[in-house]
Amino acid sequence: MSQRFGIDVSRWQGSFDFARAKSKEGVEFAIIKAGGADSGLYKDSQFEANYKKCVECGLPKGAYFYGNARSTAEAKKEAGYFLSLLKGKKFEYPVFYDVEGSMITKNDRNTLTQIIKAFCSEVEAAGYWAGIYSSESFFNSEMNDGELTRYTHWVARWGKSKPAPASGAETQIWQFGGETNLIRSNKINGQTCDQDYCYVDFPAKIKAAGLNGYAKGNSSTPALAEKSNEEIAAEVIAGKWGNGKERQNRLSQAGYDYSAIQSIVNKKLSPSKKSVDEIAREVIHGDWGNGTERKNRISAAGYDYPAVQKRVNELLR
Repeated sequence: MSQRFGIDVSRWQGSFDFARAKSKEGVEFAIIKAGGADSGLYKDSQFEANYKKCVECGLPKGAYFYGNARSTAEAKKEAGYFLSLLKGKKFEYPVFYDVEGSMITKNDRNTLTQIIKAFCSEVEAAGYWAGIYSSESFFNSEMNDGELTRYTHWVARWGKSKPAPASGAETQIWQFGGETNLIRSNKINGQTCDQDYCYVDFPAKIKAAGLNGYAKGNSSTPALAEKSNEEIAAEVIAGKWGNGKERQNRLSQAGYDYSAIQSIVNKKLSPSKKSVDEIAREVIHGDWGNGTERKNRISAAGYDYPAVQKRVNELLR
């Protein structure tokens, strides 16, 4: 496949607009920070919101955990905590151990290699596609990378050429820029953001293998769904999943059964069809929201929005 353009995001980007990044900036995937261990075990304050936004706009996603282990026992503890953060969620890209900072300065090469293997083995055993994030220089000088080639390599080199670790491991994702970006603007949605190219069709491989929360052999049905079909149907009616083919694609990509959800939507809307006058009076009462929200909700419910709004205007004269 040709390269795909992505970003990696954490609380440092604040409340991030993934839908805009996808539609306006050409972002095709995101790797979001789940948490770390550099300040005790913690969950990134934006993780849940970032995950939800990716699901809602149909943006494929992976996750990463900032490591701090000094032993294989600590690495396994970090992995266990990371897995607790991932539970009940689905990821179309690998989940990564972020190896940098004090892990580099406080561990010798052999110890660090064993720490990484211990963490990734725990993650793999739990049914996830494990990967390692680090800089090209760290892969080459601070770990025995020849022992780690089985794990996906997400390699940082803020430059113009794709990195090639000395071990011969393939750079499957290249972080080419962050604060410094020699290829394009360092901003997404006006915010400084790390940026990446991916060279592997991870969504297809992960879903086919039944990893990261997906049921094996069924790319459209998650092993662990975030919400019930009834909840998603209510969101569809509220206009949160778009219309037509867009809705079908987004629901399927998020791992939901489109046909089942659409059936619920149809049943909910059919018996409750009201006249334009009735809906107009509900609008005036405040039952349908305001502005674009109102328009989307009324249209998604199968009503003629211009006709309803016309009647609202007549009633308010």
